[in-house]
Amino acid sequence: MRIEPMKQATYEVYLPVAIEGYAAEKCRAGTWSENEAYDKSTEEFAKLLPEGLKTKNHYLFTFRDETDSDIGMVWVHVKEESRGRSAFIFDVKITSDKQNQGYGKEALRLLEVMLKRMNVKKISLHVFAHNERAIHVYDSLGYEKTDYYMSKRLDDSE
Repeated sequence: MRIEPMKQATYEVYLPVAIEGYAAEKCRAGTWSENEAYDKSTEEFAKLLPEGLKTKNHYLFTFRDETDSDIGMVWVHVKEESRGRSAFIFDVKITSDKQNQGYGKEALRLLEVMLKRMNVKKISLHVFAHNERAIHVYDSLGYEKTDYYMSKRLDDSE
């Protein structure tokens, strides 16, 4: 497996799918209502990636296997902090036909190697609490929980 910069054509396919997926996740988490989710998701992506693939300090990569097949992608933001360079993973996906086969772990290890070359000292990410599969993968790779957001519904509507 290898990691390479995402191409523009891949980005153009990725973006609308990512916007929809993020909107759905925010609804599932109870953060946004369905009628506002798509617009809010679109706004967040436009704010975070105003220049698409050329947005400063944001890196989108594609993972490929030995046959040059697309395995997945990752979007990471790198910034300077008081304790050194840090990276935040905004999105990581493995194609559905490659899931549960160890590709996710291998992809994240490749990302770590690349980020170390960029002198990054720490990687962080957000994972929705309902995404137990991802949480298991991150735990197995040594990611530590740093914050918890918890909610409780006070109405009987759901």
